[in-house]
Amino acid sequence: MKTANRLAVFAFAVALNAAAVAALHIAMVDGAERALVANEEVEHVVVSATRTSPALATSNCPTMPNAL
Repeated sequence: MKTANRLAVFAFAVALNAAAVAALHIAMVDGAERALVANEEVEHVVVSATRTSPALATSNCPTMPNAL
């Protein structure tokens, strides 16, 4: 009977440790994914066109006629 109790306690301890390691793994993966997302840089848009006249820009933006 003593051996059966020890085996049951050992099996419970192994199962508990496996669950703890799995939870730790999930937390670490989640933290790593969040760190990767936080380090992403926003893509910059480079405009390589020539400047147009202010009259054309104003005519294309009827809601803000005095913006330029």
